[in-house]
Amino acid sequence: MNALILALSLSAHPGAAAPAAGAPDKGPQLEFPTPPEPARIKWLKTVKNLDDLRGKKRGFLNKLADSFVGGDSSSGLFDRPYGVAVDPKGRVIMPDNGGGVVHIVDLAARTHKKFPGEGGGMLMTPGGAAADPAGNIYVSDAGDTSVKSYGPDLKFRWKFEHWEGDGAFGRPAGMAWSPKGELLVIDAGRRSVIAVSAEGRFLREFLRGGKDEGALGMTANLWVEKDGTIIESDPVVGRIHLFSPDGKMLSGFGESGDRPGYMARPRGVAADSDGNIYVVDAVFNRVQIFNRQGQLLLYFAAPGSRDAELNLPAGIFIDHSDRLYLVDAGNARLQVFQYIKVPDSAYEKK
Repeated sequence: MNALILALSLSAHPGAAAPAAGAPDKGPQLEFPTPPEPARIKWLKTVKNLDDLRGKKRGFLNKLADSFVGGDSSSGLFDRPYGVAVDPKGRVIMPDNGGGVVHIVDLAARTHKKFPGEGGGMLMTPGGAAADPAGNIYVSDAGDTSVKSYGPDLKFRWKFEHWEGDGAFGRPAGMAWSPKGELLVIDAGRRSVIAVSAEGRFLREFLRGGKDEGALGMTANLWVEKDGTIIESDPVVGRIHLFSPDGKMLSGFGESGDRPGYMARPRGVAADSDGNIYVVDAVFNRVQIFNRQGQLLLYFAAPGSRDAELNLPAGIFIDHSDRLYLVDAGNARLQVFQYIKVPDSAYEKK
């Protein structure tokens, strides 16, 4: 992480303007920080349509083939994507609250499926997604204020929306699977976290606004680490909070502002294998990386619509290989980056 701190000064300001008119266009920056410093974040892939997914450049023959079959492989796959998760098979799960579907994107097989749900599990306004070690998929649906579960084969398993007492979702949002064997669901309406079992059984509610110590603000996104630590982002106060698995406040950092290290509208949050915390900011159109003490280490991406540029970014997921899956909501696409481990010795002067 020290090397990341050294890299910070090489990054562009989160609010930096585009090159002046008439200046030569060097293309988008795909590695961060700026070379010749060692890359810590590298852009890998953008998926907006089937051509992107298949790695094909669109030419005359593609257009001719589409005209015969009545399709268009350059048409956008997504409408208004928000959340993102990756299942044990490596499939990217992307809820799309505009299309009322979940996109199942297999980057290795280069396939895409629009999944609207089935039977009692039909989707209305999906927003959050998670997957457990068995491959079961969970989707939060603000349309009917429920959480729905599907098997690895996408067969409907159960729908959860009520529990004893005053239990009813206000607006289920971000979700994550906990190593304790719990599905943790942020209820933005109740300002709390609901824990649900893999079988769809209510387990507990905690961090409820007005009742619990360290209660949540108007949050919509969270991340759960391997040790069960819960990380959540609060876009109203521009802050990140860390809680123990049972909901005890551990620490927090951040405040609203427009300078590096501050937050304007934090959305998705995640952590890599080194414990660095990634915060997606929909105003900066960047991702900021912090250490556990809240010190800014690096920021990457830029406002725009080219590769490694963002427009109203939302959800983020980091897999076991430190590959970053980022929902570029305003551009209606998925972008994939890689976190690269670099030893501190690489920054030593020779």
